[in-house]
Formats: sequence, C-alpha cells, structure tokens
Amino acid sequence: SSYFGPRHSKFDRRAMGANASSRCKTIGKAEKTEAKAEGPPRLPRDALPEQPDPDLAIAYSCEVLRTKQGLIKGCWANFEAGAFYRPLLGEAGEEGGPPGLRSLRHALIVALDIVRYAEKSGEVVEADELGEGSYARVFGSGPDLAVKLISERERPWVHKGAVENSLKADRLGIGPRIFGYGTVVQTLGGHFRGTALLLERLAPLGQSWTKADSESVLADVALLSTIGFHNDVKLPNVLRRAGRPTLIDFDLMSQWSCKVAVTSSCIEHDFQTLLEPLGESHTRHFREYYDLFVLTLTLPDGELYRRVLERLVELWSLLEGAVFRPLMETVDPEKLTAIDWSAL
Repeated sequence: SSYFGPRHSKFDRRAMGANASSRCKTIGKAEKTEAKAEGPPRLPRDALPEQPDPDLAIAYSCEVLRTKQGLIKGCWANFEAGAFYRPLLGEAGEEGGPPGLRSLRHALIVALDIVRYAEKSGEVVEADELGEGSYARVFGSGPDLAVKLISERERPWVHKGAVENSLKADRLGIGPRIFGYGTVVQTLGGHFRGTALLLERLAPLGQSWTKADSESVLADVALLSTIGFHNDVKLPNVLRRAGRPTLIDFDLMSQWSCKVAVTSSCIEHDFQTLLEPLGESHTRHFREYYDLFVLTLTLPDGELYRRVLERLVELWSLLEGAVFRPLMETVDPEKLTAIDWSAL
C-alpha cells in the first residue's frame, strides 16, 4: 500500500484519465529493435555503502520507552539494530545520542500502542501510522523517517525479502533510501516482536500527473528488471522522492519468480529454466513485460495507461518469438479455454 506519505493522501486517478482522448496516440506494431524506457534524470543520492557501519548500529540500539512513575515502571521495549548504513536525518539526538533517535523512538512508541504511557511521563510523541501492506505496518515520525514493522508471526521469507530487496533497490537508486534495520522487542504493555526497517519517508503522488511522471515509472520498472521481478507494481506502490515518482515496496521482488501475495503466503512460478538459457536481454525484457502487464490491470484509462500499453507492444515484438511462443507450447490448450479472459 502507499504508506510513506500522509495516511489519507491518495492519488486522484481522475487526473490521469482527464482529457485522455486528446492525448491518445495510435498504438501500432513496434519495430523489432530494442527500445529502452527512459525517464527524467534521477536526482543525486548518496550511494548505499557496501558494508553497514557497526558504530551506527551501536548508536541507534536503544530503549524505546522507559518510565519511572506510575504503577508500571521500567523499560517498555527495546530496539536492537541489526545493521545501519546511514545515520538518520534530523536534529541532534537526546542526551548526546545520534540524529533522528527521537523520531525512531516515537515511531515505535506509536507502533506498540504505548503512547499514553509515554505521555504520562511527560513525553510529547510526534508520530503516526502511515498505512498497512500485506505483511507490514508503516509508521512515520517527522518529515524524514518511515519505519516498516513486520511481526514475527510472518514467515521468515517476508522479513528476509523486505530487508534484502529494499537494499538491492537502494543500490540501483530506486525507492527510498535505507538507513538500517533491526529487531523490536516489547517487554511491557504487550508482546510484540518483529523486524523494523528504517526508510526515508517519501511523499504521496498528489493529484497531477505528467508525461514525465509516466516515463519515470517506466524507467524504474525497466531498471529494476535488470535484477528481478518487482511483482507488485501498482499506483499505491509509487510515491514521490523530491517530486519524481519512484517505486516502493519490494517485499515480493524475485530474481526468477513471478509472485502474487495471498494472505500471509504467496502464489509463485519460477521461470529460471525458461529464461536463463535465453540470456540477459530476453530475461530483462520478460521481467519488465510482466510487471507492466500487471500494472495495466489496476490502471484507469489515461496518460500512464496509454504509455504503458505502448511499451508493452514494444516488448512484445522483442519477446514473441523467443519467449512467448515457446511458453505457449508448454500450456495445455484446454486450460486456456477455461480462463475467464473477461477478468482482464
């Protein structure tokens, strides 16, 4: 879900569909040459360090809340940093602590629903819940920090994928910058235990949409296809970083498998045996085609929808002979007749 910006800020799909007829272009048969989706120049961002900084991990490991008054006293929860790559943004920390430590604590206080106990101790908590995805809830504090929280009740691959895939996307320059991650353990007022991924807080899409915005989305999908399938490309998973649309939520990303989230699990199919012998170019184009096709299933008619269709036609011309026809030969024709194509 779209959860890094304000909770109730939603993209106005009507803005994408407005005056669609005046912007519509005839989609003809694409030339069988490789075409790349290129968006506006990406804004400079510091590269994710190759290795985490152990000193930062020590600095950001903290007690989330400790109270000294009332019936219940003591430490309510702890955050144990697993790895930190960048310092948090914000003002100097409390009592000589690192920048952004207060924002981290406040986001976790709200997440663990212990705000009233913090307030009774005189602390003014400044954080709120930003949204909820298939496997996680996300909380924000201040203009710079979002904390993605995954309960230990989720399967191990969910925790692993959320962290590792976000780091991979960051290295490509896609999505929010990653500060670090760790484990949250609640000791009073509840029993939560889980993974906390600390991210740069991004802005909602807003109500306007331009051709440059469409190119930005296509460029992100094309770039991500060099390492895997995103598997959940939709407008709620697109936010703005310094005004430019960018993909978020890489939990389901996979090098070889197409995945569809189903409650706490997912349906998936591995295409490695088909794609790997065909080489890097066909593999990349197939990933891009799949993610863009999935995107069209959730889009209204308009600028982005028409541009995505154009790109799909280009990709089809590159994939038809080498990938799609051999793939069709592996499918029982009887199964194809049973598909309810009207759902598309």
